[in-house]
Amino acid sequence: MSKIKKVHFMGVGGSGMSGVSFLAFKAGYEITGCDIEESTAYSNKFFHGHSPDHLKNVDLLVVTPAVYFQKVKSSELVLGEKRNIVLSWQKFLGKYLHKGKKVICIAGTHGKSTTTAMVGKLLEDAGLDPQVTVGANYGKWGGGARYGNGDYFVTEADEFFDNFLNYSPDVIILNNTEFDHPDYFKSEEQIFESYKKFIGKLTGEKVLIVNSDSGGVQKILKEIDTSKLKVIKYSLNDKNPDLNLKVIGKHNVANALGVIALGKYLKIKEDVIIKSLEGFGGIGRRMELISDLNGIKVFDDYAHHPTAIKATLDALNEKYPESRIWAVYEAHSYIRTKALLTHYKGVFEGADKVVIGPIFKARDNENFGINEESIKKASEHKDVACFDDNSKMFKYLKDNLKSGDIVLVMGAGKSYLWAREICNLKI
Repeated sequence: MSKIKKVHFMGVGGSGMSGVSFLAFKAGYEITGCDIEESTAYSNKFFHGHSPDHLKNVDLLVVTPAVYFQKVKSSELVLGEKRNIVLSWQKFLGKYLHKGKKVICIAGTHGKSTTTAMVGKLLEDAGLDPQVTVGANYGKWGGGARYGNGDYFVTEADEFFDNFLNYSPDVIILNNTEFDHPDYFKSEEQIFESYKKFIGKLTGEKVLIVNSDSGGVQKILKEIDTSKLKVIKYSLNDKNPDLNLKVIGKHNVANALGVIALGKYLKIKEDVIIKSLEGFGGIGRRMELISDLNGIKVFDDYAHHPTAIKATLDALNEKYPESRIWAVYEAHSYIRTKALLTHYKGVFEGADKVVIGPIFKARDNENFGINEESIKKASEHKDVACFDDNSKMFKYLKDNLKSGDIVLVMGAGKSYLWAREICNLKI
């Protein structure tokens, strides 16, 4: 470990940072953390609120990039910048925790968390004792990270804010690419340029494992020099092993194919790879069944991009073809909803009934002329109820849900709390 000893994590309740703080602790750093929320879906063990008092004797202030979007900088961040000790958690991960490891990064618009957990589990099952950080809770590890003493470090690599450019991976699995994060990226071309820069960060054998079914991936491959890379392609259209996965949907089969390609590259026996994948039970907030009471199943899911919504509903329909399926959706930010509005057409087709709840404001300072009705109109679904108030939404659900229904709650903001509230409705 370097001379850096005491690290304070600001925004530690977030999905990624909570895992990184755990790994820093296991690596021997003295850590503390704080968050503006009292508790989150990922942690509740931190100081509530921000204060410069948190920085006493601290060597590094590690922050979530979200703090840079705040209208007014907190006094804690101001003091950290004055002392020149501030860096993002992604930079801390790349600079300090990845050091000396063979880094495997999983990137793409969709499926990063699931694929990262699949890879971590495979390396664990193969006896390679990896370290892993993933932006979701994986029950087997008790959170979003796994500490190990092996050579490999598996990391979910997020494109937002160009976070993944803080890493220098030996291997990249690229699931798919399409336009997202309009509050940072101004165009599809800009986001693709970031992916190309990330691929340019490859080191060692420079292994790039890609889903050749993705149009975005195909576009990127045409625009980069692959002569010095080891490119491994996988596709749902190839002759693939028969998989009996616990996680449902074609998108999860695609995720698993990327893991199989990695396993073969690492020379892990195929029977070990298949057994590991078939034993994978999923991660938190990805089609997570949180209640099965009164004959009503409630699933909690992170889907908030139109492509992910459609894939998740299609998978649920495949699993429960005879049931009435409800999609309860929390859109993520007004600017994102506006940018992706035309993509909502037909995404709710897999649901019999759709409920659009209050849009999660995220970092927005205005609503850009967007509301819940905008999504309803764009989706062209025949049965949509819109609510700008939680209590009215819950009353509607209480009055209309019945035994045998399947409820899929989707979103990346407060929707995980909606799912739990629906579980508590006396129906």
